[in-house]
Amino acid sequence: MNSRERVLATIALEQPDRVPVDLWALPPVTFQLQDHFRVDKDEAVWKALGVDLRSVWPDYIGPEHRVFSDSSWIDWWGIHKKMMGPFDEIMDYPLAGFSSVEEIEQYSWPDPAWFDYQGLQRKCDQFEDYALVIRDPGPYTPCVLRVAMYLRSMERFMIDLALNPEIAQAILKRIAEFYLELSRRILESVGDRTHIFCIADDMGTQDGLLISPDMFEEFIEPHLKGFIGLAKEHGQHVMYHSCGAVKPLIPKFVDLGVEILNPIQVSAQGMDPAELKREFGKSLCFHGALDIQNVLTKNSPDQVHNEVSRLCRALGKGGGYIFAPTNNILPDTPVENILAAYEAARKHC
Repeated sequence: MNSRERVLATIALEQPDRVPVDLWALPPVTFQLQDHFRVDKDEAVWKALGVDLRSVWPDYIGPEHRVFSDSSWIDWWGIHKKMMGPFDEIMDYPLAGFSSVEEIEQYSWPDPAWFDYQGLQRKCDQFEDYALVIRDPGPYTPCVLRVAMYLRSMERFMIDLALNPEIAQAILKRIAEFYLELSRRILESVGDRTHIFCIADDMGTQDGLLISPDMFEEFIEPHLKGFIGLAKEHGQHVMYHSCGAVKPLIPKFVDLGVEILNPIQVSAQGMDPAELKREFGKSLCFHGALDIQNVLTKNSPDQVHNEVSRLCRALGKGGGYIFAPTNNILPDTPVENILAAYEAARKHC
């Protein structure tokens, strides 16, 4: 099997020749891996680790971002940001002071025309033997709740959900409209070259859901249906990313048409891999599960090796598991632990 065949068989819940692997990592981590492998490109790192998936996303070609003297900038959502170590932190929430639907409607929302869709086919053709995921390598893979909190602030938007639902709905509607048109243009441009459409919202905390199931059904589900319907119309498998303790929502994800669940945050309440496989393994492919909070950062290479072996036994039997970390690998992760993880995946999966 090549990488594309391996991933597609896994998504179909068939047993592949080995468990496919993916890599999510922050740029400082890939730079460290470049140094280790003595290469100068991320692609060479992915090949060295045997990564079976590649991501494609249109390049931004819109209005130039405003950059300030302190190196902070205004991104294409109008959000003021600054790099803090490897992370871009929000300095100012542009919708924070808005108090009416009219103000939200009059806001300068981004335009899907600000992206280069013509270049996507060339990107896809470089990776014809791999499973291709439509996913922004940054923070803006299609979603609604996450960007609403970036625009409004988490605290204000949570209050809106409870006390100002008309404002919450107006914000979510404009975000969803943008992403539906952006996604439509992407899907029409790539044709049948891609295989997986990724949606990336966060519905969970470490100990429970971020919003109630009723709020999910009222505010999030209609937009999620739109994304999933569009992806399926274009022959894509649907991956849904949500950190945290989201087990109560998994049956809803399945009913909506999600086929791949990421990241399986094993440190969160109720997210035991073996239990999830028993309960949902006939309906879902799992992606992730290698804990970046403790296992990869704090354990020894041998302990990492053993954990990867355990995950492959728990999630990989009969297909339905793509090995990956539970989020972007952090810069303080020892390189030897990363190497141990992917060596173990090749050996035991």
